Amino acid sequence: MITFKPNPHKLRVTPSSKEPGRFDWSITRDDMVVRQSVRSFGSDGASEANGDVAFREITAQWQRAR
Repeated sequence: MITFKPNPHKLRVTPSSKEPGRFDWSITRDDMVVRQSVRSFGSDGASEANGDVAFREITAQWQRAR
């Protein structure tokens, strides 16, 4: 039997607080930052694409640990 459990992680893309006009991403779990971008990106799409790679890694680790 397969039991579906929703992913507790969320990917957020926000305007950079350090570099105006650029974007950062962060991955949270229970409103705590688990991982965040080291650098900022020129568009929200580029930031989201880069964050999605990290999101998939964290999700895979979480699924293996269950």
